[in-house]
Amino acid sequence: MPKAKAKPITKKSAPKRSKAKKIKRRRPRLGLYLLAGLGTVLIMWALIREPLPAPRDLEKLVVQETRERVARPAKPAKEAKSKEAEKPKREPKRRSEPEQTEPVQAPAVAKIEPEKPIPVETPKPKAGETDLDLVIRNAAEKLGVPQSAARRRKQDNLVRYSVPIDRAQMDLTYANMIFKGEMERAGATMHKGTDTRNKQTLSFRHKNIPENYELDLYYDSSIYKSVQNTKTITIVVDDFGGISGKLLDGFFELDKEVTFAVFPDEAHSVSTMQRATLQGRDTIIHVPMEPIGYPRINPGKNAILVQHTEDRIDKMLSQFINKMPDCIGINNHMGSLATNDSDVMQAVMNTLKRHDKLFLDSRTTNVSVAYQTAQKTHLRAFRNDIFLDSPNISQSNMEAKINQIIRLSESRRHVIAITHCHNQDKLDYLKSFIQRLKKAGYILIPLSEIGERDIPEIL
Repeated sequence: MPKAKAKPITKKSAPKRSKAKKIKRRRPRLGLYLLAGLGTVLIMWALIREPLPAPRDLEKLVVQETRERVARPAKPAKEAKSKEAEKPKREPKRRSEPEQTEPVQAPAVAKIEPEKPIPVETPKPKAGETDLDLVIRNAAEKLGVPQSAARRRKQDNLVRYSVPIDRAQMDLTYANMIFKGEMERAGATMHKGTDTRNKQTLSFRHKNIPENYELDLYYDSSIYKSVQNTKTITIVVDDFGGISGKLLDGFFELDKEVTFAVFPDEAHSVSTMQRATLQGRDTIIHVPMEPIGYPRINPGKNAILVQHTEDRIDKMLSQFINKMPDCIGINNHMGSLATNDSDVMQAVMNTLKRHDKLFLDSRTTNVSVAYQTAQKTHLRAFRNDIFLDSPNISQSNMEAKINQIIRLSESRRHVIAITHCHNQDKLDYLKSFIQRLKKAGYILIPLSEIGERDIPEIL
């Protein structure tokens, strides 16, 4: 018999599932409850657990645990040996790695008594002298005056000191400033002062000392000749900034100890300064200043004039210094009138001191106050002794200048000379001059290496 065809199952003919099975399928799974419960427990534990101890508490716990470990009785040797054998061998530590050690209690530090200061014996004046005598001797020693050179004489209530000053080391105005400062610090008052070309006299009184004191400062370099000095000279070449090419190359072939003075506002000013710096050569700014006869005699652009205010002088000089920062200082171009004006020179020195630059007085006039003003400002300063190419560059002039330098060296430890870079003839003249100086035993040193004067503390 043929099989009966199976009827397709429809929605109506499909067997109905039992209610029990439907309920079983709708029941939530227990795994979800377990996961949710475990997560809740973890969150609650994280919220209510105790915080970790601070680093210091951890350190205390480590120390405490170490002490307990040390206090435990040692295990038998055999057991310890067997355990050591079981442990894998460690590689030896490198020297660069710090060895780790267990924290141990620091030993008690013995209390150290502070050392008692060693009593310093205060110098006292000699018999029949006062504290002012001691002050004068100390000031003379600071200035390098030999003890036997300062002579003391007393007549009635007047004590007079004669103090020789080495002209090669300082002038009378500088020595005057040092002695005056030291005496005033000791309570004395200067009530009189006289000044001549080669001598200065200062008179002092002290309210607690009956004697009056008088200081005679005068030039005398003879007592300083016992010290043998090497003959040295510094040569400064003025007016760079306008020359270039082979002429400039020729000057750069000179000894590096020769210093170049460069105009601040010329076409080759900055490049000349930079080239000199790379060569290891000193440069200074050649600052135009007002001469006698201005404006008929023209010092050049951006010159310092006596009519300028202090603010304007400061602004001009600061611009020069900022433009040419490698220069170690300045010297004056012309300036026979400006360097004779104390107010103008004080303004110049104030700016140079603020920028920590030195000053070289070209001494274009015999009445210049620039060098003295610089010394009073406690500024490192120098002054020209001789112009090498004036009045000309003839052979006879060279002979005369060399003889003059030799004479200057008899009374001065160092000579400073100035010449110019205008043409090839002046370069050839300077080369010959330097050769002659070397044959005469002179050593060239740059401006920056001239012995800086020690300035005693007077304030």
